[in-house]
Amino acid sequence: MPQDESTHSSPASRPERRGSAIHGSARHGSTKAESDDASTTHAPSSAPSPAPDLARPSRRTVLTVGALGTAALAATGAAVGPLPSRLGAPQGDPDLAAAIAPYLDGCRTVTAALIEGGAVRWTGFGADQHREFEIGSVSKTFTGALVMAAVARGEIALETTAADVLGSRADGSAIADVTVAELVSHTSGLPRLPSAMTTSSIWRNALRRDPYTGFNVDEVVDMALTAEISGRGTVAYSNLGPSLAGHLLAEATGSPWEDLLAQRILRPLGMPSTRPPITLDALAQDAPRGRTASGRRTGPWTFEGFAPAGGIRSNLADMIAYLRSLMDGSNPGAAGLEPIATREEGSHVAVSWFLEPLDSGARAVWHNGQTGGFASFCGWSPDTGRGWVLLSDTARPTDERTWMQILDGKVI
Repeated sequence: MPQDESTHSSPASRPERRGSAIHGSARHGSTKAESDDASTTHAPSSAPSPAPDLARPSRRTVLTVGALGTAALAATGAAVGPLPSRLGAPQGDPDLAAAIAPYLDGCRTVTAALIEGGAVRWTGFGADQHREFEIGSVSKTFTGALVMAAVARGEIALETTAADVLGSRADGSAIADVTVAELVSHTSGLPRLPSAMTTSSIWRNALRRDPYTGFNVDEVVDMALTAEISGRGTVAYSNLGPSLAGHLLAEATGSPWEDLLAQRILRPLGMPSTRPPITLDALAQDAPRGRTASGRRTGPWTFEGFAPAGGIRSNLADMIAYLRSLMDGSNPGAAGLEPIATREEGSHVAVSWFLEPLDSGARAVWHNGQTGGFASFCGWSPDTGRGWVLLSDTARPTDERTWMQILDGKVI
């Protein structure tokens, strides 16, 4: 499974499997999925891994820290043993809480909801429906929804290229003819992260701070324009690609990505508590902070110029509204669920969503995310009519295989 996120540049991340060329027709025969966190580095792998984002054969790999990073970790005390974890007191639906608690090892504060047949069951451990979490790479699906909203308005097309939007700014760039469809399906050939982030990310990770801070919109666009591309047409998870997609939307419409998000997704869907802070200055001092997998408090991640790939904060109540809108088709992103690229047999990528076959043969649409202190999952099956969303304040891989079984009508 891909993950943010997710989205995670921390020293423990999962590998991502590369797929085949741009897609022809969808097949559903595999139970493997991919998850991604907004900062992790993905690399080909066929072996399962217990590291963050996905609980199936993992797609996330370690962001190489090397001697410098090891020294930084030691210097800050980040390499000492894990702190004991205790799952918060359950609330909400007691049966739902009892069913998922065994799969939350190492987590602390969690909220989750099951949607089925128009009914919603929710539970929380140390949190209610209004507690705020970073959702990491699930943010990419909001950018995908904005892409489809712009397509519906005729502002862009999936075939629109970087040069179509940026004009002469893209002259001579290897990505001048890369399309929006490639950016949101991880087939652009752009790296997961630009090389300019490597050194700063090592030190910020060691200090448990946001590795994406310090890069504004123009800098992210420039890093994409000057990046070397590799493996274009095959699925290779990238945070740089979806970030660029968000900024191309902003340029094409004349409105910043965060304004488009509020105007076209959050307000129409009734998501008042969801927002991308963009910078630390926009966060309240008492904004919830997450924990590393070892239990240490982390600084918040706001992603700055990378926000379209992982910078949204939300709560369970809003994410229930988001997921229901996808399931009933009222979300603009629901128009972007046709496969664009094939990751492996039976597994595909649509506009910012991963498409996987469940054990029963039913289809699943999903994404997950992880930042330095949070983890998330959001998905549904159009065939079983079940949706599942889970938010955690601990940066450890959630049990995606179990969540897929929930979508398949098992476990709960």
